[in-house]
Amino acid sequence: MEDGKTSENPRRTTVKRVVLTVAVVVAGTGAILGGAFATFTDTTSAAPQTISSGKVVLAVGPTDDSATAATNIAPGDTIPRDVDLNSTGATLSDATITLGISAGPSSLLDTDQANGLQVQVQTCSQSWSRVAGPPPTYSCLGTTTTVLASTPVKTLETTPASLTPLNSLTAGGQDYVVMTFTFPAGAPGNIAQVPACSGTAGGTSATENLEGCSSTLTYNFTATQRAVASK
Repeated sequence: MEDGKTSENPRRTTVKRVVLTVAVVVAGTGAILGGAFATFTDTTSAAPQTISSGKVVLAVGPTDDSATAATNIAPGDTIPRDVDLNSTGATLSDATITLGISAGPSSLLDTDQANGLQVQVQTCSQSWSRVAGPPPTYSCLGTTTTVLASTPVKTLETTPASLTPLNSLTAGGQDYVVMTFTFPAGAPGNIAQVPACSGTAGGTSATENLEGCSSTLTYNFTATQRAVASK
């Protein structure tokens, strides 16, 4: 006791210190226990699985007369060409096979939708019987199927057409195809009125002349894979 006052404050301070010390010890103990916890694990493997992708393959042959030229054609003429189509190297079937045509050089023969070349595509159930030309001619001794009705070449230059039915849609299939081009009988030509291979497409002999034209055509067959499936 000093000046009549008790010494309670030191005792309270001691209690506070004890409490703080205990709290620190408890916190430290918790950290030690937390680090000692273990994590249980297990690992297993399923059998190996092989995944492989298929192939879309479309080829021309063995017969291919598509490069055989046709010269000095006149309105009303037809130009048949045999082109075998097959998917023998494929492992995937196709949803569609389309035919598109590109021209280079180009002329009114392929750019005039009405008066220019038209094409029809047919298949035979067996190889076409061929008589060598020029020009080559073909006859089907089996069943003939029209897979593309007569269509302007101009149309196929911008919008390829689906060919159906075809055996080549199924992997390993083969088709015996003849493409027959027709130069419309009404194609105009009067060199006294209009210069050779000039004028307005779809015109008459007074406005268009398809004489003296030349186009080189390339036939583009495109196969697109079958619909997606769960494997």
